[in-house]
Amino acid sequence: MLDELVKQLPDGIYLRTMKQENQSVLLTGTAQSQERVSELLRNLANNSPWLTRPELVEIVSASVSVSNREQRRVSNFTIRATLTRPTAANTAADGTGTVAPAAVPGKV
Repeated sequence: MLDELVKQLPDGIYLRTMKQENQSVLLTGTAQSQERVSELLRNLANNSPWLTRPELVEIVSASVSVSNREQRRVSNFTIRATLTRPTAANTAADGTGTVAPAAVPGKV
């Protein structure tokens, strides 16, 4: 899943935390613009077999100091997505050809 997340992150997005509770993943980070956050949402919704149904929980504009005189506007965001195990059809579409093993009840 971490490899998939790296593939879907556009330039200009920096993740601070990733928290998983059951099948829900909460991502928080900073983006150079709101458009970058929109691109990440689109990537997760359309291209990711692992993270589905992304929703923007919060986006807040902030300023960061780049130097003593210069400040930049950034967007701090929180996104929630559902973690799913990819199916054979999804993994074939991504070109890797690898399929995660199916969970067998009672077996670890």
